[in-house]
Amino acid sequence: MAYIATHQGKTVRVKVLETAPGLFRVSLGDQDYHVDYLEPQPNLLSLIIDGRSFEVDVDAPHLSDLFEVVIEGDHFEVEMVEEKKKKLAMKLSRGASGRQDLKSPMAGNVRQVLAQPGDRVAAGQVLIILEAMKMENEIKSPIEGIVGSMTARIESAVAAGDPLCVVEPWEPQFDEG
Repeated sequence: MAYIATHQGKTVRVKVLETAPGLFRVSLGDQDYHVDYLEPQPNLLSLIIDGRSFEVDVDAPHLSDLFEVVIEGDHFEVEMVEEKKKKLAMKLSRGASGRQDLKSPMAGNVRQVLAQPGDRVAAGQVLIILEAMKMENEIKSPIEGIVGSMTARIESAVAAGDPLCVVEPWEPQFDEG
């Protein structure tokens, strides 16, 4: 399993591979360690790392990625996140960019079309309202942009995956003069 660990602003990739019950190979960046692991009581770990013994107290709120760690009286706060989860979070935080082809997320009927081709729209602005199973669902622009085309028509039926509209990124125009 691969993780991303962060402590005092420094981030390192951590790979953990169980080689036998209670025995692990742990890679921190480009350093490998052999770890003998035992948890004699909850939140208390007994570790032998490359022949050196450590008693480690670990505490983390349920479902938290932030760990309070005490080793030989020294206190550390470490964020430990699965690498896949961290990469997904980083990708989502960057948000959408470029041309956006909005498709219907479900089968339903178009109840309202709130933007027309050429309209400038804000990220998060509602463009279309679909009705599915007597529920209204808002289709929002994922970016600030200009509506390039609108294929959704009021009272038309759409299937999941049908194209609804296109939003082109808005680029501010500056006078060069």
